[in-house]
Amino acid sequence: MGFFVGIDGGGTKTECVLAEESGTVVARATGAGTNLRRVEASGLRATLSDCLEELRRAAGLRTMAVEAVGAGFAGVSDARGRAMAEQVLAELLRPKFLYVVGDMEVALEAAVGAGSGVVLIAGTGSVAYGRNDSGQQARAGGRGPQGSDEGSGFDIGRAAVEAARRAAEGTGAETVLSEAVPAALGIETTQELEGWASPERATELAGLVPLVARAARRGDRVAGEILRQAARVLAKLAVEVVQRLNLSEKEVLITGSGGVFQESPEVVAQARQEILAAAPQGRLEPLTVSPAEGAVRLAQRLWLQEGATPTA
Repeated sequence: MGFFVGIDGGGTKTECVLAEESGTVVARATGAGTNLRRVEASGLRATLSDCLEELRRAAGLRTMAVEAVGAGFAGVSDARGRAMAEQVLAELLRPKFLYVVGDMEVALEAAVGAGSGVVLIAGTGSVAYGRNDSGQQARAGGRGPQGSDEGSGFDIGRAAVEAARRAAEGTGAETVLSEAVPAALGIETTQELEGWASPERATELAGLVPLVARAARRGDRVAGEILRQAARVLAKLAVEVVQRLNLSEKEVLITGSGGVFQESPEVVAQARQEILAAAPQGRLEPLTVSPAEGAVRLAQRLWLQEGATPTA
């Protein structure tokens, strides 16, 4: 019996799943982030090797005969990174079919399969990606931390660091973040925050999202405004894709995925309100199927399109 492997490689976390030909997931594993713009080949190989070995053990297999691999990675638009991922996966699994795509593509597959819809990802980075009934595709954002990654965990963390620094200097509004942020980052003084909010620290900055969400729920106005601004720009990304696909006047499912949405219901609610103002029939709902499972489904769909014949 052949197996299928699905991989969702983000900036903070990588999830892998192993599925049978029926689509039933038989094992799951997680590892460190594998954004292809930031990981080296040795780190990518180590993370994937550990995850795949965990899948094999969890499924009780001596070896894994893999029909197809679907792998969605952040940073896949980097040609060097994509080639690296293809080579590493080919060496580790030797699958008959290998599909390396963007993390947004496997998230959309998890949300709507081959159908029409939009996925709005807000993890370490952010991107909106969608497809209409004619098969046309569009995306907005996804430029990485150098390009701002609007509304992402990195963006929220960067705003929190700057707010903490300004509050401590007396040039900004008072906020509990002035003490909480340095403590979370292992910094003793707010002076050390100068220059800290850089793209090279995207993962650590994204890790501040739960802290900001807790502060906002406790009534901290600065933290609340950081989340409201994130929701506004995330909604703008989704609306841009909806408009480019001519879906503004149609019922369209916009699926939210990523740690920002998981940590902050406030961001979800604000973004939903902003989207409805521009696309009255747009529905923002949480992703209920993991992107890694979407990667498995994508691998199976493409595998069948390639003319592969399921075994009896």
